[in-house]
Amino acid sequence: MKRGKFIVIEGGDGSGKTTLLKSVGEVFPLKKFRLTREPGGTPLSEIIRGVMLSDEARRASAETQFCLAWAARAHHLQNLVVPALESGVHVISDRFDSSTFAFQVHGQEAPHLEGLFREIRRIYLGRYAPDMYIFLHVSPKVGMRRTAGRVGERNHFDRRKFEFHQKVTEGYLDFFKKINPPHVIIDASKSLEEVKRNFHQALCNIIGRK
Repeated sequence: MKRGKFIVIEGGDGSGKTTLLKSVGEVFPLKKFRLTREPGGTPLSEIIRGVMLSDEARRASAETQFCLAWAARAHHLQNLVVPALESGVHVISDRFDSSTFAFQVHGQEAPHLEGLFREIRRIYLGRYAPDMYIFLHVSPKVGMRRTAGRVGERNHFDRRKFEFHQKVTEGYLDFFKKINPPHVIIDASKSLEEVKRNFHQALCNIIGRK
């Protein structure tokens, strides 16, 4: 059986990831996909997500958040991503390891973790590294303006100051420059229809037409 494709959609807060993920069914039969998220995706990983985003973790160090993220990721890979891929199903994850690089190494200012990040990535991901990252690039000012009007509770990362979100954006770009995985960068400041069109085209390019 042909293995499914592993695709990651990334972007800072307010970049439109959730909206685009909901649009996948407009182009492809959803039975061919498994949509998931990080941190999370499995019951245990969702518990870790709750810890990472809780108010109690607001002052948690980059090292603490880094380790929690990779623990959740390991379980997510072993129990959801890999089984789906091996069964021929395409997996699209809302965030993945690039978020850890952006949020902890850059946003939480822990450059000393970069070497450890590379080593853990090599060991944990192995031959299941994502086939494609789709990065929705939007300026932090636009993203923060969008999330300010978001319905529902905002976590402690959402509530951080502009400088933090600026570092996160720089972290994503640094990830794509240094790690250099297969990736597409989409200008998410454009109209929703144009962003959706570019997103759908990126999906078609990696998995083919339906």
